[in-house]
This record gives sequence, structure tokens and C-alpha cells, in this order.
Amino acid sequence: MSNLIRPLSDLPVLPGSEFLLPAILSRASERTTYRYLEFFTAGIRNPNTRLAYYRALTRFFDWLEERYSGLELHQVNSIVVAQYVEVHPGSAQTRNQHLSAIRSLFRWLVTGGVITENPAAEVRGVKHRVKRGKTPVLTDDEMKALLSSIDPDDIVDLRDRALIAAMFFSFARVAAVLGMNVDDYFSKGKRYWFRLHEKGGKYHEVPVHHTAEEYLDLYMDKANLWNEKTTPLFQTAPRRSRALTGVRLQRQEAWAMVKRRAQAAGVSTDACNHTFRASGITNFLRNGGSRDNAQKIAAHEDIRTTALYDRRDEAISLDEIERIRL
Repeated sequence: MSNLIRPLSDLPVLPGSEFLLPAILSRASERTTYRYLEFFTAGIRNPNTRLAYYRALTRFFDWLEERYSGLELHQVNSIVVAQYVEVHPGSAQTRNQHLSAIRSLFRWLVTGGVITENPAAEVRGVKHRVKRGKTPVLTDDEMKALLSSIDPDDIVDLRDRALIAAMFFSFARVAAVLGMNVDDYFSKGKRYWFRLHEKGGKYHEVPVHHTAEEYLDLYMDKANLWNEKTTPLFQTAPRRSRALTGVRLQRQEAWAMVKRRAQAAGVSTDACNHTFRASGITNFLRNGGSRDNAQKIAAHEDIRTTALYDRRDEAISLDEIERIRL
């Protein structure tokens, strides 16, 4: 069996990339290999989770091959898995994510009758407690500077401004915004709404802030998108033609745009796609919004997640620092 398997177009394991089969799987039966591939194609629907789990499992199996060369799949036990978690150089969150990927895969193999026990089932994760998120947040002045620095000279400028505004004013994940089609920006009564497609196939609707609505309308008018209901709302556009292609903009492309726009505006170049979600929530809370309502708008299942985006206490005034006297 070849150690290199390229995914078929109808089996989108990792679209556009090669899928490497770990050595331990290349030594296994065809049924085991099939079940492994099936884990990524049929067992995981979210493409971001699929990619994260693939990377985590690849690293685990590479470590396994280096440490215990020639080990068979059924010989992997809880001690081996626990050792991997223990020596992993990543953060507690990363180590727990890798453990979750390993546990999920072996559970899938058990239910498929490939192995009899899940070696990761009894392995405990690393304790960690996060009180404050690490996502870079832009100040209100920086957000104003960023949006005002984008002169709507052409369709790409209008697209970028509308995209940033959509993320900031709706607290939406970049994947949810980029996943919208034109008909996910719709009128209900006198207001326009976003229909945001979230993790696990869920979606929620949130009213559009008047500033975001203004930017979206200008973008839609210029792009002639109003009647293209099933077309991606935010699309790619080649640098030379500066014309929309009808192809959905991807997260990496949005990230590059944000970096470019932040540098041009002279604001924090640490800004990323997730920055606008955190910045919007912080602005909302600073202006009297409740954490409960922020949770609803952001579609967080746990209010403790919302609390990670509350960055109001990060700003320490110089006056307070000057209270330190010798």
C-alpha cells in the first residue's frame, strides 16, 4: 500500500493538499486504513476541525514512529498516549486539543470494530484555566482609523470595508461571515439582518448595525449582488482585474487583507481575523452593553467564553502608574 494517498474530489479530507498516511497505518489492514480515512471524511464535518485534527494526529503518529518504530496500532496503550501528552512542547490548550483528536480517532476505530479498546479514554488532559483571551484587540480610535483609511475607490475596497465592519459590528467569527451567501444578508421589517452559519451546522440571526448596513449596501450596489442570492457574499478578486470572481473568499486571504489594511492604516499589525470579534465585544461592554447580551450576539454557548473577550480592564492609565512613588 502506498504511503501517499491523494484525496479524491468527492472525499474532501484536506482540499487542495496531499494527505499523508502515517507509517503505523500503512502497516495496518485495508479495513483499518479505510476507517482512518473515513474518520476525516465522514466523521468530521467542520473543515477547521478536520484540519486541526489531521495536524494533531500526524504529529502524534510521527512521534510514535520515532519513539517506538514499528509499533502496531493495537499496541498503542494509555501509557504511550499519556507520555505523548506529557512531553508535548505546546501549551496546555494545544496538548488537550491533541489528546482530544487522539481520543476521537481511537473511539472511531473502536466503533468501527478495528480495535477493541480506546487507549486514550482514561488519559486525563492538562489542567489549565484561562481568565483572559489573547486575541489582539483594537482600540476604538484604531478601529475608526482602520475603517476610515479604506477609500472606497473600487469593489475590493468596498468589499474589505464591508467585511471588517460585518465582523466588528456583529461579533461574528470570520468563518461565519465568509460562509454567508448574498441571501444571508436580508431584510426583516425595517432592518437588515445577518444569517450567520456557526459551528456544528447551527446558525443564528443578528440585526445589522446601521454603519455595517451602510457599508454592505454600498458594496452590494457596486458589485450588483442583490439578485445573486446563492452567490458568496464576500468573493475573491485578482489584483490585476480588481473584479469579483464569484469564488468565496477564504480565511487566509481575509487574514492577509487584514494585515495589509492594518499596516496601511498605521494601527496594530497584530490584528487578525479574530480581532474584530474581540474588539466589537469590548466596545459593546464598555458602552453599557451587558455580558448576557454580548453572549447572545456572539452565539457563545458559555458566558465564560464571552468573558474572555471582555478586555476593558486591560487599559491601565498612566496616572495610576504614577501613583508609585519613591
